[in-house]
Amino acid sequence: MNNKDAIIQKIMDDAKKVAEGNIKEANDTASQIFARAQKEIDKLEAANEGKADALYEDALSRSAVVANLDCKKLMLNAKKEIVNKVFDEALDAFVAEKKDYLALVEKMISSCCEDGDEVVICERDGKVITKKFIADIAKKTGKKLTLSGEFGDFKGGVLLIGKNYDKNLTLDLELQSVRENIESKIVEILFGGNK
Repeated sequence: MNNKDAIIQKIMDDAKKVAEGNIKEANDTASQIFARAQKEIDKLEAANEGKADALYEDALSRSAVVANLDCKKLMLNAKKEIVNKVFDEALDAFVAEKKDYLALVEKMISSCCEDGDEVVICERDGKVITKKFIADIAKKTGKKLTLSGEFGDFKGGVLLIGKNYDKNLTLDLELQSVRENIESKIVEILFGGNK
């Protein structure tokens, strides 16, 4: 091997050593960077592991609260429906006692009517409260009363439509007043005091 070849070989060997050193240094640096990154990842995972469990427990707790509220709403609505049904059945039972019901309606009209009032009844009373019934009350009170040709949207009793003002003598209104006074007692009887 001549001098020229020896120099080229030396340059190539030196370049190979430098390249190998650079590769080793790059691999060492990469390993250090990877180790630091892995430590950061491990720290973040450890820190967030408890947070994930806490978030899961919080979501579970909130879901339980919402479900409990929904259940209470359903129970309250069911109880309201039952109480409404009790009052509706009481009203139906009273109206079914025609003699007592008609006596009440007559008393309501007689005590509140004014000359020229129009008497509005509900549809279910159409066969019970007749023009003759109203004419008899008008005769007793000495006031001109007429039975309306249209039905009102209520469950019983009457509306007196006057020239100056109207009078609500419906059983719906009367029952509402009674209900305000006794509803808590009914709830206690039906549900043991849990409204």
